[in-house]
Amino acid sequence: MQGKFPFEIRTFYPHMMPHDVHIWEKYVRANPGLFLSCDYDVPIGPTPDWLDDELDAEQGRQGFLYRKKIDVVAYATDYIALIEVKPSAGSSALGQILGYQVLFKQDFPNAPRTVPMVVTNQCQNGYTEIFAKMGVQLVETGRCEYCKNN
Repeated sequence: MQGKFPFEIRTFYPHMMPHDVHIWEKYVRANPGLFLSCDYDVPIGPTPDWLDDELDAEQGRQGFLYRKKIDVVAYATDYIALIEVKPSAGSSALGQILGYQVLFKQDFPNAPRTVPMVVTNQCQNGYTEIFAKMGVQLVETGRCEYCKNN
């Protein structure tokens, strides 16, 4: 699998807020060439049962809105990183990325090995060990001028 975009600073990242962009760009700058390519705002998971997205073209277009979105899917030579970008990461970021990994594997059963990751300015107290125990790679970029109280 290969992404649409090179792993580099861009002028726009779909659905990323300014604090997310700041954190993400610090990560990209600190890790040039880490990934071959990437995709942003990647839809995964099913649409609601009441939405007839297979037979109705209009509802099919609406289906995108109801699916979960992974902030970044980054492609390396031997794995795919599923990345949630979140300021002050804690239980919500952990739960999101673990759930997204399950949904991604359901949607792409033949994809190479996936690595769940959270990129954050700082991890909430006590969560560094929890991320490690749950098999989620945690990357802290440090102070973020857009993030409150940090």
